[in-house]
Amino acid sequence: MEKQRVILRNSKLKPPEDFNFLRQQGMQYIQQLGSRFWTDYNLHDPGITTLELLCFAITDLAYRTGFPTADLFAAYMDKSQLHKQAFFPAHEILTMNPLTINDYRKLMIDQEGIHNAWLAPRHCSCDDTTATGTIDECADDCNCETEIYADEKNGQLTYKSHTPDGKQAFEKVNIKGLYDVQIALDDDPVFGDINDGRVYQTLTYGSSRATIELRLPAYEDILKKWNDWKDLIDNTITVTTVALNKMVDNNGTPVTDSNLSKTMQRAIFIDLQLTLSNAVVITFNNAVLNIYLSFSDAGALAVADITSALQQVPGIISTYKNGLEKTHALINATRANLNAHRNLDEAFCHISLVPMEDVSICMDAELTPDADIEKVQAEIMVRIEQYLNPNIPIYSLAQLLKEDTDITEIFNGPRLHNGFIKNEDLDKTDIKQEIHASDMINLIMDIPEVVSITNFLMTSYDDRGEVIYHSQPWILPITPDHQPRLYVQRSKFLFYKNGLPFLAASEAELNSILQELRSSNEYLKATGISNELEIPAATIRNMEDYYPVQYSYPLTYGIGEFGLSDTEPALRKAQARQLKTYLLFFEQLLVNYLAQLQHAGDLFLVDSSQLQSYFTHWLSDSDIKGVTALYNGLTPPSLQALTEPPNGGLTRRNRFLDHLLARFAESFSEYALARYSSIPAEQTAMQTALLQLKTDFLSNYPEASYNRARAIDYSIIAPCTPGNIAGLQRRLNSLLNIDAATSFVIIEHLLLRPRIPGQALLPICLDGSCHTCYDNDPYSFRLTFVMPGWLEQNMKIDYRRYAEKTIRQETPAHLLPKICWVDNKACDNTLLCDLTDLLWGLQVPLPPTRDEETLRQLCLVAQAAIAAMNNAYRQALATGNNVFPVKAEVEQFFEDKVKDGIVNGVTGITPAGVATVKIWIVDYWLAHTDCFIFTRLELAWCAWLTANAKLTAKDNYLENILTDALLKANPGKQQQDICPCVHSLMEQYGETIRLWVVSQLAGGLQKAAFDTMINAVAPVCNGIVTTPVNTVFTTFYDTDKIQLLQTHATLIQVMSALKSIYPPATLHDCEDGNDVNPVRLGATAIG
Repeated sequence: MEKQRVILRNSKLKPPEDFNFLRQQGMQYIQQLGSRFWTDYNLHDPGITTLELLCFAITDLAYRTGFPTADLFAAYMDKSQLHKQAFFPAHEILTMNPLTINDYRKLMIDQEGIHNAWLAPRHCSCDDTTATGTIDECADDCNCETEIYADEKNGQLTYKSHTPDGKQAFEKVNIKGLYDVQIALDDDPVFGDINDGRVYQTLTYGSSRATIELRLPAYEDILKKWNDWKDLIDNTITVTTVALNKMVDNNGTPVTDSNLSKTMQRAIFIDLQLTLSNAVVITFNNAVLNIYLSFSDAGALAVADITSALQQVPGIISTYKNGLEKTHALINATRANLNAHRNLDEAFCHISLVPMEDVSICMDAELTPDADIEKVQAEIMVRIEQYLNPNIPIYSLAQLLKEDTDITEIFNGPRLHNGFIKNEDLDKTDIKQEIHASDMINLIMDIPEVVSITNFLMTSYDDRGEVIYHSQPWILPITPDHQPRLYVQRSKFLFYKNGLPFLAASEAELNSILQELRSSNEYLKATGISNELEIPAATIRNMEDYYPVQYSYPLTYGIGEFGLSDTEPALRKAQARQLKTYLLFFEQLLVNYLAQLQHAGDLFLVDSSQLQSYFTHWLSDSDIKGVTALYNGLTPPSLQALTEPPNGGLTRRNRFLDHLLARFAESFSEYALARYSSIPAEQTAMQTALLQLKTDFLSNYPEASYNRARAIDYSIIAPCTPGNIAGLQRRLNSLLNIDAATSFVIIEHLLLRPRIPGQALLPICLDGSCHTCYDNDPYSFRLTFVMPGWLEQNMKIDYRRYAEKTIRQETPAHLLPKICWVDNKACDNTLLCDLTDLLWGLQVPLPPTRDEETLRQLCLVAQAAIAAMNNAYRQALATGNNVFPVKAEVEQFFEDKVKDGIVNGVTGITPAGVATVKIWIVDYWLAHTDCFIFTRLELAWCAWLTANAKLTAKDNYLENILTDALLKANPGKQQQDICPCVHSLMEQYGETIRLWVVSQLAGGLQKAAFDTMINAVAPVCNGIVTTPVNTVFTTFYDTDKIQLLQTHATLIQVMSALKSIYPPATLHDCEDGNDVNPVRLGATAIG
């Protein structure tokens, strides 16, 4: 029913809107102030008339002020203008980069092709031990790629788990911050379920049909035998032929037409040989084949029919390969998506498909007499499927708003493309540890046609179709980290009506209903639907439209729009002019108020060029007839100057922006205190700079807020592009007023963990003040901030204290920041003395003795020359993308920056002497580029990131490649026999490679030298043939990995050489008080 709109009889007005209230208050003030001389308060009194007209004008101001806020800011209520007022939409300001486990699950589920996803921290204590607590040599690596250990006695990390004599075990370093990811894929519309190596094909023989189920290696198995099977995921390679080499039953008896009917009751084992379009041959031995058909049709099926179906190209093998290709693409897309949204000092270890565990259900159901059996069976199957592996609802904004969900709750989490996902729905889809018959029976009993359920049994199967738990009536345990899935082909549903048994009459009808019900339970990822709140509607109003108060006076006053008659005497005209002048003061106040209201949006404008905070309206003759004749030299600029002096709005504009910042719980007050100056000129400059800083910060706030914990994407091809910086770094650049061109470097220690055996290891360890300390794990939850310590503002103690406090406050609480203020200059300790001695010898005439004053002056000249060269180098490096200047450029530095100081500072120096100094300085700076430690670090960081980005997921499987090679070389051995040997070899070769890297780093690492070193190593494993070991290592370590070893070791070497520089300071002089860097004893960074 539409709500009726009525006018209230007794509407309650606010005091400024209530004319009667204002008039009464005005009368009280008049009586208090003028009752001795003014006693006539009747309506005819001119004073009362003036009071009433002014009260009415105030109610007009109040009425306009009461317009909706959207109307006051109507000019900015547009998508292109919102950010100018810091009116950030909810989808920008309330969302954030994924932070929690559920956030990352939402991010992955939002991705096309992903049905569900799970994320879990990698717990080494669980991964590396068996149930009995003994070491499991075949368990996954704790640290994702390779293991490292702490040799506490020698204070270093190592790849060896024991001392050389084997008597003492080292403590394993369990690196934290790593996550394992499991995903379940949506069914492909063409290839069906691609979550494992199980594929189906319909086989038609005669007038009958059967279903072939073939179980081939899953995607994870392909990765473990990468060198042999990598072509299966290459979409440019196709299957050309398939040969069936063997088909036997579980006893090894060949399958023939005579025993086929009996054999099909159990699994059949086959050998397949695939020939690919690149001539590669791949063999699958003992693949599991199941054939499902009704027993009455078994006799008509022949072995030749099965052979033909398996060998057909395209056919079931092509379907299998296409499924692997799509799986590979989806996993790579998931890895890229996660790395693009990674948080600081976190990394994603293994991204894999969740293993499926098939569960078959057998049950008897009593139905009502009128029940449709096919429909009921389909409903039962779909309900069981949703219990075992439920779909996750995806909601639109309109749906959530209809449910009255709070806006902050709707937009809490990552920004998704396809809608919104509720946390409670995610919680319902956690991987089950066991399934309960009672839960499924309850779901089935909710079907109206179902009367009762009996003989409910559950059976689980492994990846080869072998039974794990058989016919469990109530509780069925599920293998840890496995997703249960209904095994339709081995499930059996028997229905009864009035005690008589029935089966579904039409398989085609059953499948049709199943497809319809499954579709109705799916939640489409509807890309393109608007999930943004609408911008409030606003009416643009002219707030400055003004009707003068004097125009409302009775005409007899002669001050209205038509004025007085020309026949009126001069005295009468003067009196009217005097009243107009008296009222002009009030008129100006009123129009100024309206001007301020008109420009309300300008007060909060996120624009540093907007310095005006008080707005005026200069009354002209078009506003009030004849008003300009009342002015005595008043102009619009002078009126504005009277209202707000020059630079007067600077402080107020800063306060308005402080209000906007406070809305986001942000403040620059501490920064302002750190940069405070008592000199007025400097205060104005500081206020201007502060205004610019605040507007820049607010302009970029949605992105900075969203990505405040987001890290760089280290997996992209060009990881050092300007846009690929951590959200924390972008935020600190704004808070600390750091120019992006001279910004700092954040190094995440977790990224420096060894990803392949032999990489250099961090020292044990580095503390927050750039000093060496002792801790077994220098990788977990640690960041290094490398700051440009030589910059002018960074050499001020107050600013540096503020910067370090801000860095520690802004760094996530679980991370330990290490802050280094490093220099970037020539670093020889004798440089100043050597250059001073050179200048002394070039004086003409040469003084007979070295007097102290002359040496001091020459030392100052040398000091200025060194500073000029260092500054020129820094400027060139900053603008030239860290490319060191060539000789011609360095010579030009001398000519432009140094030469005049040498000529003017060294007595009688000749042109030849100047040329000598030039050669000496140029040669020195060209030979000492290694001294520019900040630039070296930036170059080393980017070089390592680029080399590290070339590693792919398959590069983490060296252990599997080695295991596979040793199994081939030792035919009688099983994997559990090989695993201890593999772990021992990984330790032996990892430490050998590390020592080789350390010894050869200065001269550069070469692939040929690496191969020579590896081939000189004798692999040792008792009772295991190790012939292929050296070949595995020389093949695995290609030129890209040698480059990775080089750049990684170089970066760690540079990091180990970092030392903080400290600003020169003086003890505070209480009387003078003009110290540049005043300090108190015991209150500096060095004590």
